[in-house]
Amino acid sequence: MADTPVIKAEGLSFKYNESEEGIFDISFEVMKGEAVLITGNSGCGKSTLLKCLNKLIPTITEGELQGKLYINGEDYAKVKMYDLNKEVGSVFQNPRSQFFTENSTAELVFPMENYGMSKEKMRQKLGALKEEFGLLKVIGRDIFTLSSGERQLLALASSLTMDQKILIFDEPSANLDYGNATRLGILIDKLKTQGYTIIVADHRFYYLNGYIDKVLFMEQGRMIVFESEDEFKKSGYDTRSFDLFSLGLPFNNAKVVGKDIVAELNDISYKGIIKDINLKLYKHEVVGLVGSNGAGKTTLAKILCESNKPDSGKVIKSTLPFFIMQDPDYQLFGTSVDNELSLVKNDQEKIAECEEHLGLVPYRYKHPFDLSGGQKQRLQIAMALICDRDLIIFDEPTSGLDVYSMQRVSDEIVKLKEHAGVLVISHDYEFLRHVADRIIFLNEKTITDDFELTGETVNRLNEIFNDMASLSA
Repeated sequence: MADTPVIKAEGLSFKYNESEEGIFDISFEVMKGEAVLITGNSGCGKSTLLKCLNKLIPTITEGELQGKLYINGEDYAKVKMYDLNKEVGSVFQNPRSQFFTENSTAELVFPMENYGMSKEKMRQKLGALKEEFGLLKVIGRDIFTLSSGERQLLALASSLTMDQKILIFDEPSANLDYGNATRLGILIDKLKTQGYTIIVADHRFYYLNGYIDKVLFMEQGRMIVFESEDEFKKSGYDTRSFDLFSLGLPFNNAKVVGKDIVAELNDISYKGIIKDINLKLYKHEVVGLVGSNGAGKTTLAKILCESNKPDSGKVIKSTLPFFIMQDPDYQLFGTSVDNELSLVKNDQEKIAECEEHLGLVPYRYKHPFDLSGGQKQRLQIAMALICDRDLIIFDEPTSGLDVYSMQRVSDEIVKLKEHAGVLVISHDYEFLRHVADRIIFLNEKTITDDFELTGETVNRLNEIFNDMASLSA
């Protein structure tokens, strides 16, 4: 008798209320101990499918659900959410949305406390998670002081506290540096051998190279099932790469026109996070700032923007930089797209031009919080295009983007250097190859490398990424 699939879908469909979007007639099986990748371009239905798997659909999200979904042979419709949570652990795309406490240690033990686990078992589990995820620098800290990548690691570790044998990860690599993403891939392979079933929805999957048993490729709400990693690799679909360093990607080799300094940091130190930073940023160049999770990259950007005041050193700027945050909800204040852009610069002709260029015209009267993630991102780029600033800073602008969206964002950022200097904080190797004129490596609290990115120097970038892998090991 064949093994019963741990998850099985038969003709599964879901359509949101007042929308034609959703998933349509999806069928697949996931067996015990498999690592399954769900991928596809933005808006293809991945998140909708994940909401069905963790039962947020139809418990929370309303719409029309049809077809059948089973867990260990039992109809999902008959399984109570309380019992499902003992079987399925989930990590959401935005880890902030699933935290219940302010302290990292309290967050890790919170699920165990809720289910009445003994103190001794909690101590043992906490110790194992600290070792497995390299959480020594994270334990006992205020969650709101952690970097995005550190929060992502905390959320991943939290998903393993209750020994749920089915784990669902939504864009787990989005905030992770190369080293921690590689470490996650190794951990997923280890969990497979221990009988866990792993379902990963992601656009970037280099860290899963060699570990995937099945690929569920989604396109416009429908699914194509590839029964092996090799079968998917041979399919010809244009996706993110499995092998980053063999990429034949272009370099952004447009010559820097002039050497006008737009910002300068002299001997900057701040609260033991960064120390003795010296840096010059120029107009007409895109600088990629790289480093491990928690290295101080966002801290450096906040010092440039005067959000943080350095303990020592001097900051020199021609104008206050325009900072595009990783989470757009922190900086959207307008009542509509039109209004949001007018808060940056009240130039209706320029606003209309940007909205047309970025496909925002249909949403110009929509509230920014009602936009999708991709639409919010385009709105942020429009804000950068119309601002009159000499330096524009982006914090992880391609987090969670498919290959086409990444290329579009790359094109827009390269255009920005026509009138400004651009500093980009990023873990995205493919993106950096598209946009960066220059690379800065922040390591051990200071800048340890600073070079122009060309065909002759790309190996230095590759070595930096491999260094980050060893630093995270």
